[in-house]
Amino acid sequence: MNDKVNNAKNNNDSEILKRRIYLNLLYDFYSPLLTETQRKVYETLCFSDLTPSEAAKILGMSRQAVYILARHVMEKLEGIERELCFAVNTRNLEERIKKLEKENEELKLRLKEKEGKF
Repeated sequence: MNDKVNNAKNNNDSEILKRRIYLNLLYDFYSPLLTETQRKVYETLCFSDLTPSEAAKILGMSRQAVYILARHVMEKLEGIERELCFAVNTRNLEERIKKLEKENEELKLRLKEKEGKF
């Protein structure tokens, strides 16, 4: 029974981490489209890894305002990405470039091997 609980917790932690990485990627792309207050709330919560209560004290806001604003920012980032798809397309292009670079290196090695045989 404990294994099931641990596996569920590990899967949940993994999903939370994936979402956090994804949102940070979106933030890197789209933060200029946010207000200064939205950027401060997001950065305080996500980059400083603070709770909404801790962030509220630092930002001089209520905990509820921080929580609501953070949710709004995340929804806004995801909405922009749904419309523009820059982050996903860029990630796909970067993966393709890495694959092409690897293929290029392999071709160079095979060419050197063939040249060495002559």
